Amino acid sequence: MKTLSTPFTRLAIVAAATCLGAMPALADWNATAITQGTTTDGDTGSVECAPGGVPGAVWGTGTYTSDSSICGAAQHFGWINAAEGGRVSYRMVAGLGAYEGSSQNGVTTSDYGTWSLSLQITGAEPLAAVAPAPTPGPREITWGDNADALDIGEALGETFTLSCPADQFGGGTIWGTDVYSSDSPICNAAVHRGHIVAAEGGTVTILILGSQPTFTGTDRNGVTSADFGEWPRSYVFQ
Repeated sequence: MKTLSTPFTRLAIVAAATCLGAMPALADWNATAITQGTTTDGDTGSVECAPGGVPGAVWGTGTYTSDSSICGAAQHFGWINAAEGGRVSYRMVAGLGAYEGSSQNGVTTSDYGTWSLSLQITGAEPLAAVAPAPTPGPREITWGDNADALDIGEALGETFTLSCPADQFGGGTIWGTDVYSSDSPICNAAVHRGHIVAAEGGTVTILILGSQPTFTGTDRNGVTSADFGEWPRSYVFQ
């Protein structure tokens, strides 16, 4: 029960409680107008109340003493809940001759007598959602790269999205038609397959396959592929 009678003693206790908060969430929920430096009638401020926080001491209902937990006052008056927290805005107003405590929204506040400065909660908004990790873009490769050179030739059943640069058509033999040996340059094979044109380059996706008994060469789209016998690794375009 709050029995302290002087502002000096109350401020010392509140400051000590704030300093003892070991976790950021607790420190935020213990924040008061005094610890935030808003100590003049008319001052405004905001504080982030982390999800799962525990309110510090609060005195009053609707209008609260300036050393009350801001987050606790916001929860008490229904602006936020403890599970989700939120960014709370507040303003400083004149002190009252008496503050009446009450129990609502999971927070019990206390009565108090005369206090020199008060706060009122003026708004709340959800904390910014954590942005999802960006989806990796296609891997940039050269026209000479093949699945083996990229260390993906043995990733059986996996798909890889790759980017071939424009205007860099290069030499290099490819083996097969539609299904290509793992040592066939991917960008060249993509032109042969009709997925890209050399002048423009582009993005392709390949699926890694296993051994093939034979590879049949053909002439397609200005690219000639070769025949080959059994090879332990291969890929197709998707």
